[in-house]
Amino acid sequence: MSGNPIPDYAHTIVIPIANPTTAPTLLKLGATITLPGSGRLIALFVSLGDTESESALIDEIEPVIEDLQANGHAVELKVHISTSIARGILDIAREERADLLLLGLRQMEHGRVILGNIVDSVTATAPCDVLLYRTAKQSAFTKVMIPVDGSLRSSIACQVGILIGNAYPTPVEAIHIQESYRPQWVGRGRIEQSLADIPGREIVKRTVITAHDPASGLLSRVDENVLIVLGVSEKSSLERWLFGDLSGRVLRDAPGPVILVRRTLSGRGLARRLERVFSRFKLKLTQIEQEEILWQAQEMASPNLDYFVLLLLSAILASLGLLLNSSAVIIGAMLVAPLMQPLIGLALGITTGQIQLIWRSVATLLQGILLALVVSIGIGMLIPLALPTTEILARGNPSLLDAGVALASGMIGAYATARKDIPSALAGVAIAAALVPPLCTVGLNLGAGRLELSLYAGLLFLTNIVSISLAAWLVFFWLGIRPLPAEHRRRWITSLVLVLALALPVTVGLVSVSRQKQREASAARYIQEQFLSAEIVSLEVQRGKPARVIATLRAADEIDQSTVREAQDQLADILGDPVRLEIVVWKVIEPLSGNQGDTP
Repeated sequence: MSGNPIPDYAHTIVIPIANPTTAPTLLKLGATITLPGSGRLIALFVSLGDTESESALIDEIEPVIEDLQANGHAVELKVHISTSIARGILDIAREERADLLLLGLRQMEHGRVILGNIVDSVTATAPCDVLLYRTAKQSAFTKVMIPVDGSLRSSIACQVGILIGNAYPTPVEAIHIQESYRPQWVGRGRIEQSLADIPGREIVKRTVITAHDPASGLLSRVDENVLIVLGVSEKSSLERWLFGDLSGRVLRDAPGPVILVRRTLSGRGLARRLERVFSRFKLKLTQIEQEEILWQAQEMASPNLDYFVLLLLSAILASLGLLLNSSAVIIGAMLVAPLMQPLIGLALGITTGQIQLIWRSVATLLQGILLALVVSIGIGMLIPLALPTTEILARGNPSLLDAGVALASGMIGAYATARKDIPSALAGVAIAAALVPPLCTVGLNLGAGRLELSLYAGLLFLTNIVSISLAAWLVFFWLGIRPLPAEHRRRWITSLVLVLALALPVTVGLVSVSRQKQREASAARYIQEQFLSAEIVSLEVQRGKPARVIATLRAADEIDQSTVREAQDQLADILGDPVRLEIVVWKVIEPLSGNQGDTP
């Protein structure tokens, strides 16, 4: 075997093994590409929980792995538990920073190559290069043939073909097929371009042939003893890639074994290494996973008895918790509340352009909001409070920070929904999202007649709704979920515009509230500086012309009107508006110094 260095892309190869009849061939091929002592070969077994049958399969494959290890190959058997085979393969490829996935194709049936759902899903969403191996009636071969055209994918195919030719060993031939009117030097230039800088290229035979149809020209020169190694463009759709171009004809009609090398990363050298690092954070769901999530969204967006019962109980808990000023009760209400479900459905409807799903989610959400308002208004009327509790006041002071919390909650909720392995994160999302408490704050204050506090709590609730929906939409888009076919994209854009139109007034309202908080902070700082001997108990800035500033101070000394008038003028300059300052003083009376029994 040649000591030529291994290409950068094959330092870590992951080989999913599930069939004991094909596993030895795939493992040997993977060992050939890595070369002894030059990289890692991971024999991956994805477990779905059937331990008895899976243990028997692993027992059959372990001797093959031990033989490869005895020959100096760094092979390790890894068992990974997952919700699906395809997802397990993709997760391990990402976690292990794999450079190549080696998959086996099924035998031809009725003149077609059968991919199967697993290979189809993995190939379409793999974070690294993919090598597909289609066996023939006999796996042995006496020659390696590499069709080339001067492209990057041809260079990758040449690297794989040369390594295989050195390992077995067998002659290697690079062939370029072109139209008859092109001169021979054009084809030879394409071959040399494909072989440039590849170790071991001197063993490769160069051949240029003319043919009107590249597939027919290639197949006319091969038999069942020839292994074809073909590079495939990453830009082709899977159907065209397999059945509508050169690779599809080769897979279907080649009498011998075929290897397809799919190039996922486009860069070279340092650019490729950086691209590989960023690809670890590019998680794309398979088509099957997307279909499962959409089905789940249809269920989440549909109201049922459980939805209304949980919402009724959570509204009662949240209302009582707000009245009792108990954060523990409020947290319990958050965990029970199911309002996150229609929001996830809404986000998926926007992402996929399914208008029916959008309206169903909105209708479910509105029904839940109405139920929670009725419950909280009723409780607010039955148990009126003279003064709002601190928990109620906290929900009546929205800010941009609340929008940030809602955005993060929406992202986590969408990610946990898409990743079935981490459902426990949804409990934390339910607490962080805080949908029912501000909604019940609206109802309680409406029942008690505090309209301004209801307005601010409603702004907080609306902020959370919009932020969660937008954040979930972004996550689903990042996970590879896309709109339906072109005829539905106009509706998708319309729904997106509606969400953005809803987000705009919420953002404006939050900015206005934040400015109000800044005004209060500026006023508090000035009053504290002006009345150094006093302690600020509370401060309120009410809008109007003039703005009304009410400061409650605890002080031992008297505060005269001239000092208050001077402070009022200064505040008007600081806030930029006319101000009416009102100072409420809590007089502090301290005992006289000395003992009470003393006499003069």
